[in-house]
Amino acid sequence: MNKIDNLQTTEDVLKFAKTINPAFAHGNFGELQIKPTDLIIKELNNCDLYKIWNIQNWQKIDLNNDNKTDLIFTGYWYGTYYQYAIIESKLSQYELFTLTNNIDYFCKIVKPIIVNNKNELLVNNYKTDPETIFKRQIIHFTDTLTYKFNSFIEMNKKVINYDIEYIKFTSDNNFEIEIDNNQNAHYTCLDTLNISNLKDNYYKGESRKKIDKVIFKEMSELLEYINIQDLPNEYTLDGYDFPTVWLEIKFKNGSVKKIKDYGYQGTYGLNSIYNKMTNIALEIDWNY
Repeated sequence: MNKIDNLQTTEDVLKFAKTINPAFAHGNFGELQIKPTDLIIKELNNCDLYKIWNIQNWQKIDLNNDNKTDLIFTGYWYGTYYQYAIIESKLSQYELFTLTNNIDYFCKIVKPIIVNNKNELLVNNYKTDPETIFKRQIIHFTDTLTYKFNSFIEMNKKVINYDIEYIKFTSDNNFEIEIDNNQNAHYTCLDTLNISNLKDNYYKGESRKKIDKVIFKEMSELLEYINIQDLPNEYTLDGYDFPTVWLEIKFKNGSVKKIKDYGYQGTYGLNSIYNKMTNIALEIDWNY
């Protein structure tokens, strides 16, 4: 039994979610709501699939197949519908994942399904390649998400082995970080005008460090799992003021893969890469 097993009502779920993310408890407009399922269906004018897929406002289920109960719920926060998951990780700690956002406009939603006797997530996604976006089209497609590398990413049955030399990640107006196969990490702050869109505290300078070889190994394995070389070179959104990130991977054969992602809407696998590289930048003490 864990804390999620004890949740019985929507109010229980709401209180629990606020303990995991205190920002959910901000008063007035910024306070998280979990509305009744029938009301969610009524308010999602552009997403009939929510009803067709029989999605509930919250559900207890083992999402990462570790025999512990997890939680998936639809939250209304700052005027937008999101779907979230809360997973029990090691040492009875809980982690919040944003699975979808702005459901009403894009109808990007997930529902639990069973694949090969395991719980996975079916996602109704939409294309974010420049050609589709510039034509102002919304083209949906379905995919399957699985919990792997401590993230929800697209399931892939054909993993490719790469020989990676370095991985470089650039966060718009924030920082650039590069890690390589010799355990080197190179960090450069790009926020020279103090206009960063990052709320976290991060190092305002340039620094080089040695890192645990496990870090590069795990990042390389994730890049292999998502078949990074086969992904498009650019993703975008229709709108203004979204952040842009760049990913660059150099392979030992001399080839380089570059991806530009305006709005963080490329793939779930790419978002996992972005988040992990950001965490590396924020968690290393660059001061000495």
